[in-house]
Amino acid sequence: MKYFLAIIGGGPAGLAAAVSAYDNGEKDILILEREERLGGILNQCIHNGFGLHHFGEELTGPEYAHRFVEEVKNLGR
Repeated sequence: MKYFLAIIGGGPAGLAAAVSAYDNGEKDILILEREERLGGILNQCIHNGFGLHHFGEELTGPEYAHRFVEEVKNLGR
């Protein structure tokens, strides 16, 4: 299968890039991640302090990463 855009890294930055690309018209996107699950290093950051600017609420690292994963999963639905 061919993709127009390949994003290397499934952390929040890569996931946000995928959402932004999709929202701007690119539908053929591949996210490459070396770990078994998406979310990057934030899956290990259990403290609060993430998400205020993007989601308008304070989240832990895993919660913040999960929100981006859900956004990507819901693209095109």
